[in-house]
Amino acid sequence: MTARKTALKTTTLWFSVAALTSLAGCGAGGDVNESSAAPIPPVTSPAPPPTSPAPAPAPAPAPAPAPSPAPAPGTAATYYFSDCQTGAAAGCVAGNDANPGTSAAAPKRTLTSVNINALPAGSRLLLARGGSWNHSTIRLDNRNTTAAAPLTFDAYGTGPAPTLRVAAYFGFEFGEFANTVDDRGYVFRNLKLDGLGTGQWAFWLRGLIRDVLIENVEVTGFYTAFELQGNDPISFLTVRNSRILRNRGMGVIGTMNDSVFEGNLFEGNGSGAPTVHPVYLSGGNRNVIRNNQFVRNSLTNGVCTGGNVTAHGMINGLTIEGNTIVQDASADGCYGISMMPGYNTPEGFRNLVVRNNTVVNLGGCGICVSMAPGAVIEGNKIIQDQNRWHLGISVQLTEQPNDLVGGGEIVRDNVGCYGGTSSASGTFLSIQTALQLLFNNVTRTGADATTGVCAR
Repeated sequence: MTARKTALKTTTLWFSVAALTSLAGCGAGGDVNESSAAPIPPVTSPAPPPTSPAPAPAPAPAPAPAPSPAPAPGTAATYYFSDCQTGAAAGCVAGNDANPGTSAAAPKRTLTSVNINALPAGSRLLLARGGSWNHSTIRLDNRNTTAAAPLTFDAYGTGPAPTLRVAAYFGFEFGEFANTVDDRGYVFRNLKLDGLGTGQWAFWLRGLIRDVLIENVEVTGFYTAFELQGNDPISFLTVRNSRILRNRGMGVIGTMNDSVFEGNLFEGNGSGAPTVHPVYLSGGNRNVIRNNQFVRNSLTNGVCTGGNVTAHGMINGLTIEGNTIVQDASADGCYGISMMPGYNTPEGFRNLVVRNNTVVNLGGCGICVSMAPGAVIEGNKIIQDQNRWHLGISVQLTEQPNDLVGGGEIVRDNVGCYGGTSSASGTFLSIQTALQLLFNNVTRTGADATTGVCAR
């Protein structure tokens, strides 16, 4: 990881809930060194313009339901597979690689019995529900596939999802480093990939890979679920309605463009280290993180000590909306949505939208933003039931001369729900940048922090 930047210090506080005794820097959920600053008296927030009421935030759209497998085009091939390794359901019947594999009555046994990268566009590889495979890395580089006629990995039959057990290396590897040949059109649906606590990456995307759909897939037991290689132009990746569970490192890390993560469950991922996050973006353009649940990630002995949704680098057009981030207990280094500096190269966020998210019981900061001119932060709910200091929403300056300069941010229709005991303290809004527009942000405490707009 690149060298770290100096932590930022808050200089202007809005909507103080109680006097602060300390103020930790709100960086990348631990990727930036943290420091403390003396408490600063609160100032009065300007009243909203009487003739310009704040528009209601747009509701986050619900994720699209997972479609049924489409029939294969007429020229495409369909192969069936069944294996019964450890964890297979009772009654599992293994196939045979000598079988033609073109019907469920006579399936093949292993995916390696077919030359996957020579299959026609629109081909399907169907794995028996209740089956289990000892799976080795499959490198995908099929130049026949297209977005309209992808190569599809899916399930057939009844019972639990077919399980690919990956004890080492990767589940699926796409392309090669710095590949410049167009490679697109892959679908993964209704599967389970289990790294067994020793596998490295479930999906390794790199090169000029695009048009990859992953839906209703469980990924567990790896170090990283989705590794998006460096600065390769990975594009049009969609991961939806899937479960990213108990991976010991990252859920998602890297750079992507025109991609969507929606309707997924991220639970129990990360070691709690300050540089390990369920979602960690290092660049990209026009991406959406929508309607996901982040539940008890980045834990050390049951306490959140790392980030949840973190981004560094130069990023344009990132929308984070409709997500729920939940912790039971959090230390100072536990951040919710953190768009902050982390590198010694120029960084910044253009066209950033953070909308309609719910952040529950985070540590040092719920939503922290820097280097994001014109960012829109609206309709978010910050819930804090812990008896601890907490910064709800922070818009900070950067100390690095080559980063984007913040200013003109719109912070509206957010609510802070502080239900901790009387000894708890915190600040709902902390704004450093100039010419920002603030209105219709409210704070609720005591009994009001659990009813009405703060109802759980």
